This record gives sequence, structure tokens and C-alpha cells, in this order.
Amino acid sequence: MGASGRTIVPDVKSFRAHPSALFEIRQFVRDRAAAAALAEAVTNDLLLAVSEAAANSIIHTTTADIQLRWTMDADCIQIEVRDRGIFRKRVPMPEVEGRGGHGIQLMMAVVDRVTIEEGTQLRPGTLVRLEKCLS
Repeated sequence: MGASGRTIVPDVKSFRAHPSALFEIRQFVRDRAAAAALAEAVTNDLLLAVSEAAANSIIHTTTADIQLRWTMDADCIQIEVRDRGIFRKRVPMPEVEGRGGHGIQLMMAVVDRVTIEEGTQLRPGTLVRLEKCLS
């Protein structure tokens, strides 16, 4: 139940885990943000955070698909990005990998809360939960 006492029904959609799906993933977020009449700055923060989470799933796992779940109440938007991959902790090495490796820091900079439930060999499926509050 949301703050207003209403039951909140999440909007869920699956996407192919391929770089070409990033456009569709961003469009999913844009459409929900427009329907909710979110400010442009809030929408842009959500687009950046979701793009980073989805790109990490695409680049760093062998998952076949990515599921997005949008939930909104009077105070906050919560977007979950779920894959069927395994989370690999690693230290970024820009000297070897180039300039990447800042996705989690970017997500943390533009939303209010980032949580990561790590997929493992025994329990594949990483879940990144992004929360952006409106006040």
C-alpha cells in the first residue's frame, strides 16, 4: 500500500539483454516519467541511473533478458533492474579497461538510494533497486 492507502501496482517489462535494447529501456522510463508528470531533472536522473544499471547487466553478465519494474507512490519512484546474471565484485582498473567503471558511482550520485542484491553461482540474478524521492 502507498502513503495514500491505495494499493500500488508496479509496471513491469522485460527487454532483451543487448545494447540495442538500451533505447527501448530508456523509452520505458521516459514514458512512465511523462505519465507521472515528473520534472525534467528527475526524469534525466532516472534515465542515467537506469541506463547504467541496464548497461552493467548487458556488458558484465550473460543474461538473456533484463526486467524493469517501475513503482511510484506519492513520495518516491522505485525502479528495479533485474537480470539472471552473477554479480562480480571487482576493482576498476582504468589503466587497463579505459575510462569506464563508474556506473555504480553515477547511480549513487543521481538517485537517493541504490541497493544491489548480488546474483551468485548458486542463486543467479542480480537486482539493482534505484529510488528517487520527489521531495
